[in-house]
Amino acid sequence: MLGSIVKLLNERGALSVQEIALALEIDSSALHPMLEMLERKGKVLKVELPCKTGCAGGCTKADSMTYYKLAH
Repeated sequence: MLGSIVKLLNERGALSVQEIALALEIDSSALHPMLEMLERKGKVLKVELPCKTGCAGGCTKADSMTYYKLAH
């Protein structure tokens, strides 16, 4: 599965957690630990978009606001 994530990011560029989950047909809760492992290994970079609605920290953790891209 880790290889599938890397391949997907290589093909499509930066994707949100939600987009990766949909493309790989996996629940985002199962995807998070895999993405974190790839990040620790230096394979991917995590990019969190800033919240523009003034929410109290919750929206920056949303799957549609957190993106991953290949580390180069």
